[in-house]
Amino acid sequence: MIPGPARRSRALAGLLAAGLLGGSGLLAACGSGSAASSGPTSPPTSSPTSSPTRLPDQTLTFGVVGDPGEVAAYRQMTSQFAPLSRHVTVQVESWPDEGAMMAALRGGAQPPDVFLAARRDLPWLTAHQDIQPVDHLLDDRGVDFGDDYPRDSLTALASDNRLQCLPYAIEPSVIYYNKRLVRFGQMRVDPPTPGQGWSLAQFAATARWAVRHHPGVSGLYVEPSLIGIAPFLYSGGGQLYDNATTPTSLALSSSGSQGALAQALPVLGKPSLTPSPAELQQQTPLELFESGRLAMLAGSRDLVPELRGTSGLDFDVMPMPTLGSAATVGSLTGLCVSQHARDAATAAEFVVYASSPEALSTVAAAGYLQPANQTVALSDAFQQPGRLPAHASVFTFGIKSMIFPPVVDEPDALSQQVDPLIARLFTADPTRVPRLSRHIDRISQPILAPPVTGSPSPTSSQSTG
Repeated sequence: MIPGPARRSRALAGLLAAGLLGGSGLLAACGSGSAASSGPTSPPTSSPTSSPTRLPDQTLTFGVVGDPGEVAAYRQMTSQFAPLSRHVTVQVESWPDEGAMMAALRGGAQPPDVFLAARRDLPWLTAHQDIQPVDHLLDDRGVDFGDDYPRDSLTALASDNRLQCLPYAIEPSVIYYNKRLVRFGQMRVDPPTPGQGWSLAQFAATARWAVRHHPGVSGLYVEPSLIGIAPFLYSGGGQLYDNATTPTSLALSSSGSQGALAQALPVLGKPSLTPSPAELQQQTPLELFESGRLAMLAGSRDLVPELRGTSGLDFDVMPMPTLGSAATVGSLTGLCVSQHARDAATAAEFVVYASSPEALSTVAAAGYLQPANQTVALSDAFQQPGRLPAHASVFTFGIKSMIFPPVVDEPDALSQQVDPLIARLFTADPTRVPRLSRHIDRISQPILAPPVTGSPSPTSSQSTG
């Protein structure tokens, strides 16, 4: 039998050798960085009555985002961190959302020793040297990835042939539906099966059924944005970008994307099925759903605690509807170690602890987080049988069809420029969609591939590093 540390190190190396994190370059790097831990080690010599040497007490900062309920779950989890070698006090630093955290870091704030970061922010964090790769740190501590993490999630958090952060939360987009307004059992023609996959045609028929049987109710809402349209593009054989790794343009005008848009837009933008502009000025889509005026809403796991707290609301979830193959997108959050951590070893120990099933279960039980660790995602701590939604497995199995678009340098600037135009796509005459799509692609190009203005001077290069 292979001893534990050696088995875990070889398991990680096996994943890397399969090309998971960039191929042989990373495998070689991990091999050289963890040579000391690639085999069994002799236990330290000590007498039966001796105790391990205690290191000085230490404080570690842990950065999180979320509302007070979610932050409270993180605080509970960190209070149980008890390494054997020293006493560590974990101070939780929190922000209401990802934007607020990144605004603080962009403004010069020191990153916490360990913190949660969205995949979309990794280019900025790595360019400004705010994080250090975690692959060696985890390999040296015998972390066994095994089947616990979706392979694509590890690849999505890798760059420069290194694993930058450990997948912590992964939240695919799904469809929420109000069970009072949507009754699959009463639909006579091709009714969907609760918790199972369904087609765009079934999705549209469900929306029509809800509108027909509940006057004054809207059938569906999918955000008219780049992220909102992405699952339908991918499912229908289209692409969001012209290149899967280094995009220079959106690809809405490509033939595959045009085919997908031709199927999706007549459903997603149909005035008789969707809330009117006047309704959306008065209430958000989430508020319409909570008040029983919207039958179906696209969203992710983080809506669950609020929906559970809405009096009288009985809801469940379905996968994203398909145009061809199953596809969805969503958010991916990594557990990152600061380049400036007080003590990298203690930070790494905390990452190992925070990603353990016991610690993750504490956070997942609060209902906000969908763990990237699939052992926890399939456990009762996340599935929460007996609580809404009844088919929480839709979240877990949605990861199998999750697509990770390439990360771009200026995601907010891209959204600001193209999302209003995509909203026009939802209501445009079908004959105008190709021309408007080409316009959107052109608008994206200076953002995704800005023109080179010349080599920076040595002084400016140093000042921006």
